[in-house]
Amino acid sequence: MKTIWIAFPGIALISFLNGCASTPTALAPVGPNPAGTVTSVPEGSPGHLQVFSATEKSSPVTSDDFFNYTYPLNLHTGYDITDADGKTVKFVRNHASDLDEWPDNVALPAGDYHIVAKSVWCGQVTVPVVVQNGKTTVVHLDNNWWPPANSPANQLVFLPDGEAAGWSSSF
Repeated sequence: MKTIWIAFPGIALISFLNGCASTPTALAPVGPNPAGTVTSVPEGSPGHLQVFSATEKSSPVTSDDFFNYTYPLNLHTGYDITDADGKTVKFVRNHASDLDEWPDNVALPAGDYHIVAKSVWCGQVTVPVVVQNGKTTVVHLDNNWWPPANSPANQLVFLPDGEAAGWSSSF
């Protein structure tokens, strides 16, 4: 009887992990927040992309006098931005220094892109994104974002594990 109780959690864990590791599920493109502020922007103004990728601990830092000590930080991992043809447009380190926990805000021309980044629960994922002039598209892969409670599910993009990755670009 004990074998059955051990087997059930094991099967559930394998099924959960398989949802991310199996054949990639086609995700809807992530776009800017539909309720975000709308401002008039000059023609050709860039859009912005911010990716909250999975984090990893930085190394502790000490100064030469050994009195100043910086504790390890959770730095967002780097990611690639590719175009529709799969050609790498840019690699983003995703933090300004080893003392910066905030992800980079990258300026890009309006268009359709893919990001290849680490997700906390799904490992490396490819997420389609839409960048619009004068707006910021934010992608959440660090399992640290909760959309507002009244957000309609059809306005959100979810990873295979059920994690909300951002706002749908269709709105």
